[in-house]
Amino acid sequence: MPDAAWRRVEAITARAPEKPAFGQPCNGCGFCCAAEPCGVARRFVPGAIDGAPCPAMEFEHGRFWCGMVRRPGRYLGLLHDWADEFLGGEVSKALGAGKGCCADVG
Repeated sequence: MPDAAWRRVEAITARAPEKPAFGQPCNGCGFCCAAEPCGVARRFVPGAIDGAPCPAMEFEHGRFWCGMVRRPGRYLGLLHDWADEFLGGEVSKALGAGKGCCADVG
């Protein structure tokens, strides 16, 4: 990761918990989402582009959360949150949520 991108990620995640070691449980540090949007976001979230922070990053209670897991209808432009529970679960499975940190960097 180039120095400028690294500084941007550090600035975004400065108020969140420290990034866990590779393979350890996610703690909401936001590193992966600040570095770039995942494939799900790039495909479905307007404004999600490679090399930029994910627009679906949400910060609450001292940590980052995936907006596409929490309330995908908001990012998909659905008028109601009727599908959030189902779609959020499907996005969670697609992303491997709960499998551990997959950002194998410093």
